[in-house]
Amino acid sequence: MWLRLFFISFFCGCAASYAQDLPRLHNWTVEHPSWKEEKAELAYVASRCATMFETIGNYFAANPVHDEQRRSANAYLSHSDMYARIGYFLSIKSGVTEREAVDRQAIFSQDFSQQMQANLAAHNNVMVPPLSLDLEVCMLNFRFAEVQARQLETDYSNAGNITSVAAPLVDKAFDGQALNLVWDFIKSQTGAPPNAPLPRLVIQPGLPTSARMVFEFPSEDQPGNALQINVSPRTLQTWSRSMVSWALGHELVHYAFLMRENQWKPQKIYKNSIKHHCNPEFLKLTGDIADLISDTQMPSRERLRMYSEVFRSCTRHPDQ
Repeated sequence: MWLRLFFISFFCGCAASYAQDLPRLHNWTVEHPSWKEEKAELAYVASRCATMFETIGNYFAANPVHDEQRRSANAYLSHSDMYARIGYFLSIKSGVTEREAVDRQAIFSQDFSQQMQANLAAHNNVMVPPLSLDLEVCMLNFRFAEVQARQLETDYSNAGNITSVAAPLVDKAFDGQALNLVWDFIKSQTGAPPNAPLPRLVIQPGLPTSARMVFEFPSEDQPGNALQINVSPRTLQTWSRSMVSWALGHELVHYAFLMRENQWKPQKIYKNSIKHHCNPEFLKLTGDIADLISDTQMPSRERLRMYSEVFRSCTRHPDQ
């Protein structure tokens, strides 16, 4: 319980005073020397580091002065993903709600963006104190974060519940057993009719390289769309079976939310007035699917990566 109280008190304090009262991360870690051993405090540091690396990585990607900064952008974004795996996962497991985790991240993002813009205005350089001192905390502890992520996968594994072995990696094939398990779970959580069918799953080589899977449906803006989930063959070739199953689950939650909004009846044009990615129910369901897959299939050591994707879908695509 104290873990949840830690986060709630911190969140409420930040929400009341906004980002300008956020303590500097460097100072905070000095004042909390045991932060690596306390899961709630580790989640806090990891969440802030994820935000820092994401913000500065995106800045360098959009405004590279030279090739080194362009390379740094990719490294920072990769570091952000690793820290997000720890921060969001441990936050949820410590009792923070999905909404609280997302709102807190927005405060972190606002704080770091304000610091970065102030440094650029005053020095024409992002990397000056105190921001650079905070970022140094995250840089110096990145290897620890990598080790901790692997350890958390082990700590939260649930081998006693394993009921099946993930299907072998086969190009242009889905794990039907996992897919049925996930779809039954989604139906049970969204009030779907028991016989609600799966949408079509289509291997779509023409998807942009940035698109791994896309749920499409006929809408007012795009009435010619089919009701289906398009999957890039690159995703099936490069992702593990567990990650493919989770990603399909993510798209199936989109499908279920859309069908529920339309009373589970086929439509020529579907009403779609709800933004899904940052909806707490959507975040909760896609996180639960990560646990469902990780707890029932071997091998699955990607629970934290799935949770990171849950979080990233909101922070990177909040309007979807």
